Amino acid sequence: MSKKSGPEPFYRPKKKRWYVQVGGKQINLGPDEDQAKVRWHQIMAGALQPVTNSDGSAGSGALVWKVIYLYLDWCHNNRPERTAEWYESHLLSFLNSLPNDDTLTVDQLRPFHVTNWTDAHSTWGANHKRGAITAVQRAFSWAEQMGHIVKSPIRRVEKPAPVRREQFLTPAEFQDMLGKVADRRFRYVLEFCWETGCRVQEVRVIHARHVRLDRGRVELPPAEAKGKKRWRYIYLTARSEEIIRDLLVHHPKGILFRNAAGRPWSAGNFNNRFSRLQKRLGREELKRRGITIDEAQVQKLAAKLKPTKVAAGRTVAKTEKELLAEARKKLVARKAARLGTKYALTALRHSFATRLLEAGEDLITVAHLMGHKDATMLARVYQHVGEKSDHLRTALRRASSARTSES
Repeated sequence: MSKKSGPEPFYRPKKKRWYVQVGGKQINLGPDEDQAKVRWHQIMAGALQPVTNSDGSAGSGALVWKVIYLYLDWCHNNRPERTAEWYESHLLSFLNSLPNDDTLTVDQLRPFHVTNWTDAHSTWGANHKRGAITAVQRAFSWAEQMGHIVKSPIRRVEKPAPVRREQFLTPAEFQDMLGKVADRRFRYVLEFCWETGCRVQEVRVIHARHVRLDRGRVELPPAEAKGKKRWRYIYLTARSEEIIRDLLVHHPKGILFRNAAGRPWSAGNFNNRFSRLQKRLGREELKRRGITIDEAQVQKLAAKLKPTKVAAGRTVAKTEKELLAEARKKLVARKAARLGTKYALTALRHSFATRLLEAGEDLITVAHLMGHKDATMLARVYQHVGEKSDHLRTALRRASSARTSES
């Protein structure tokens, strides 16, 4: 598309995104410079305004990309940054999957556009696909509610059934995982979540001002807590208090848990770390099973790899040895990723609750320690604890002993 005259896009370092100002309003163009330029040209081709029919009523002839960018702009102004980033990631991925994303209108959009997009991502699980579809549906439902379009054309897209994630670690498994993590900063995150059962988003936002060592807890005010209605208290164990004290020495002000670059952890940072851990565990499993890489596959992949590289500012050809080594490394990484276990911080929270329940703590106490307003969710999600017969027998004997001593 040829360049249109008008305001130039600009980069905001703190937001790490490109913007353009149209009609006194800054429009988010996304973090990628090339993609931002494409969107800028699209916006310059026609102002980002609601489309109406000749009688002034809302119409469905709006371009799909315009509706999506209207919604993203609204999200960045009205939703937490983490939530806005989640929508942006999914919606821009969906937009880029459309073969004619520059000209596709809302009345041309069909459910198969959404299902084709999710089906093209073979690595996405059922829960990821469900969330991705929900993100796209909400954008067009919002546009309908705001009067930008008459009716969302994808409200009836069928979503995969949610899959319950049951990932729990025993203390021995956690120590084994911890032993494979060299970075002290990431180890602190893992240990703190294991010790306190805090949420992923909570460990990312804990600030020095939230710490109350005199009360043995971290205090998040309602405006910064999940749900934004109640104070969230994260109680500290001896080990988690040691971690907090050490972090306060390094960061007496601001966010406490930071990555190697000195910045607060992001969801992407955590995912990358667990992906690396998954590959390491997978490589160990490959070695344990004695699995080797087929050299025929190495040769086949090497022939498909990019034959050049940049060295000292010049483009040079890769040697045959380099191509074979690169292909072998990629194949090992793929096999390792399939064999290794992919953990997540939520597994540590689940493990925290399971340990306490199996130790005999009551549902209400555990619920409050985890930040729930009551024990309803805890009883539903952790019903597997009751399926362990040894745990039930221990609980029965404990209760029986208590009644006997009372009498």
